[in-house]
Amino acid sequence: MLGKLLAVSMLPLAVEACGNKAPNVAAPGTPAPTGSVLPRPATPEDALRRLQEGNQRFVAGTPLHPNQTVELRQQLTGSQRPFAAVLGCSDSRTSPELAMDAGIGDLFVCRVAGNIAAPADTASLLYAQAALGSEVLLVLGHDDCGAVKTAIDVADGKTSAGEFAPLTDPIQPAVAEARRTGATGAALLHEAIAANVRLVVAALPGTSAGLSQAVQAGKLTIRGGVLTLSTGKIDLLG
Repeated sequence: MLGKLLAVSMLPLAVEACGNKAPNVAAPGTPAPTGSVLPRPATPEDALRRLQEGNQRFVAGTPLHPNQTVELRQQLTGSQRPFAAVLGCSDSRTSPELAMDAGIGDLFVCRVAGNIAAPADTASLLYAQAALGSEVLLVLGHDDCGAVKTAIDVADGKTSAGEFAPLTDPIQPAVAEARRTGATGAALLHEAIAANVRLVVAALPGTSAGLSQAVQAGKLTIRGGVLTLSTGKIDLLG
């Protein structure tokens, strides 16, 4: 009897060892188990929704850690097709893959302090759309951003930009726009962070004909958002 029980209990291991384990794919419309392989979003709207749903899971502390199987990693060695591109800040607390519970091959990420769009970043984001088919471009800022803080200090004459000028100079228009609201102190920083994201979102199509054409053709949606460090929540900006 014991021998039969051991044989039955070892059967799943034998099947897995032979490579016949069924892929853990979530059925449409049902909650996916941890480690699931989620299908690629079909439209820009679906892609944005996927990012929002992933962020909701991150905030709740219930990430799925999708699309991280060994099989998928091996399948993607020859090509990639990320459904979204992200221009985020380099801040160590703001990893887009974690904040939006994404997996291997899901996101094409450019990160630079202050989430500014330098020419190389813009070209990289265009590559994500034109060559790889990304359908959403998210500019992701965050509260308490050090680059924006420094840009404000430079504007106030409290410090010189020095070698940080390539980061702080592009943020100065956002600081000026935030000041027009009459905000000061912490409120000024909050307004400048949001203004910086909005200005980058608005500028991207103007600095890249390819991105502009993709937006006009309905192939790409460009949005901005701000992540709150204490909660992990990303609020999309209008």
